[in-house]
Amino acid sequence: MRDKKHFKVLVVDDDRDILELLEYNLAKEGFTVKTIDESHDAIAVAKDFAPDLIILDIMMPHPNGIEICRELRSMKRFADTYIFFLTAKSESYYHEAALDTGGDDYIEKVIGLRALTYKVATVLKRKFVIRKSIAELKVGNLRIHRKSNSVHIGDHEITLSKPEFELLFFFAQNPSKVISHENLLQNIWGSEIYLFDTSIDVYIQNLKKKLGINLIHRTSDNRYRLDFR
Repeated sequence: MRDKKHFKVLVVDDDRDILELLEYNLAKEGFTVKTIDESHDAIAVAKDFAPDLIILDIMMPHPNGIEICRELRSMKRFADTYIFFLTAKSESYYHEAALDTGGDDYIEKVIGLRALTYKVATVLKRKFVIRKSIAELKVGNLRIHRKSNSVHIGDHEITLSKPEFELLFFFAQNPSKVISHENLLQNIWGSEIYLFDTSIDVYIQNLKKKLGINLIHRTSDNRYRLDFR
């Protein structure tokens, strides 16, 4: 097991200002960072550098981030490597393409790079799971479907709002973890998104009403955990 201070992150983006910002912030977190601004070098550099996590800009000259991700995922050595996308595009098409190709998460540049840095630390140092490329999760008797933002209980389908779904999906991937309010804000909504302190509790109550099951509970230290008690 590599020491947490030596996890390696590869960043591929044709915007040198973005590269410098990410390199600075990720290095501050203790990661070994390699940046490249020529996308055609990405595969060769990834093979040589052997990163634990790769950040790809979607909109680059050929090959773009989607194409790079597709090729990486075709190689056994990168089958389980975290791949996060950074995009200036807010259209759902780009988000869906990123996940369908095998990307684990995406973040819009307008939201802020700080949230991306936090997510990298979440999966590498704190050992949380963020893999939005998974099409379906099962928790107890629930089947959670990413494409439709829905949950099946037996033959009954329940449609959730996007915030409700993202909250449930994050908890379902980390069922044994006690999760802080900050962790939820950073990993689901991003660091620049403001929510009232009660917003998460409202979403949790909505999930309880829609699903008929009290899944997510507050702990004694005001954090959250998923269980079926």
